[in-house]
Amino acid sequence: MIKDIFMNTGGGSFEKVRLNPQAKLLFGQGLNGLFGEEWALHRRIANQAFMMERIKEIRGERDEFEMDVHRELQDLASDVISKTAFGSNYEEGKRVFSLQDKQKHLVFDAIGNVYIPGFRFLPTKKNRERWRIERETREAIRNLIKTNSKARENSRNLLSLLMSSYKNQDGKEEKLGFEEIINECKAFYFAGKESMADLLTWALLLLAQHQEWQDKAREEVLSVCRGNEVLLSENVNDLKIVNLIIHETLRLYPPAVMLMRQTTKNVKLGTLDVPAGTQFFLALPSIHHDTDIWGKDANEFNPLRFNEPRNHLASFFTFGLGPRICVGKNLAIMEAKVALAMILRHYSFVVSATYLHAPRLLISMQPQYGAQLLLRRITS
Repeated sequence: MIKDIFMNTGGGSFEKVRLNPQAKLLFGQGLNGLFGEEWALHRRIANQAFMMERIKEIRGERDEFEMDVHRELQDLASDVISKTAFGSNYEEGKRVFSLQDKQKHLVFDAIGNVYIPGFRFLPTKKNRERWRIERETREAIRNLIKTNSKARENSRNLLSLLMSSYKNQDGKEEKLGFEEIINECKAFYFAGKESMADLLTWALLLLAQHQEWQDKAREEVLSVCRGNEVLLSENVNDLKIVNLIIHETLRLYPPAVMLMRQTTKNVKLGTLDVPAGTQFFLALPSIHHDTDIWGKDANEFNPLRFNEPRNHLASFFTFGLGPRICVGKNLAIMEAKVALAMILRHYSFVVSATYLHAPRLLISMQPQYGAQLLLRRITS
């Protein structure tokens, strides 16, 4: 059933549930909030920027200490998405990240309350704050776009590609407008930072708890690097064990815990007759931890399970499925591999006694009290 919903079989019978209007302040009216031909246009242009060929062009003290890796990884993810997507660095994009972090809490507060049509237009204290942050965010991104426009020649970052025009299948040129580009930038800024920081945090915690897998992954990284200080782009796909660890982490701790779809017309789903307007709440943890699908050890960390073919296409859908699968999936997996490889190469780590395991949902799945690890530098 989940596969049929995501693959949108039946001639466009299913669509995404439309966002709470307050959520648009955080994500913008980008890919995740568009529909029909408007979504198709944005997707075609974004696909050009996230092709694997583009991603390959992009990659290129104390010995023992305790660190809240979640906080540090947010800065790392911010810097990576700034450079790869917008050609800037973390300092230049810091204003956007700071504003979006404030907006995240306000949006989460709004989503958690009963939605009253029209209430978002009232000048309440929180609404005025949301409007202020929205104005300042758009202005900050607008300035980044203007800066990028001046240095666009030969630039291959995401922003430059979003600003370019492309010919569609009919030979007509398609191009996003200025405000449309801002909307996409808001979505990519947020997703590129939050999702990646969360993925790397949970992966490091799991490896800290399972030293045998940390050792296996480190051995693979050292073998693949072959004495090179940095991981070469052509060797990233050789990180098979690291890839298994990333997927098992995404299974246990998916950044988004629920995806929603609704029927656009009456449709038959298996043996069920589903009327138009029916909403489906597809809970990732329920499927990802189902013992009938994943076995008796479904709640345990076992990367080897991803070495075996899955019986159900929709048993693992962290990035979604079908035509609306996450456009940044390839970049996310690539970034996670490189980051984990560099950390494993230089540090061993265990969980600190100060760590308190308390996953919470704040737009994405995060450790509520941070992720404290004890790191030890590896000396060759």
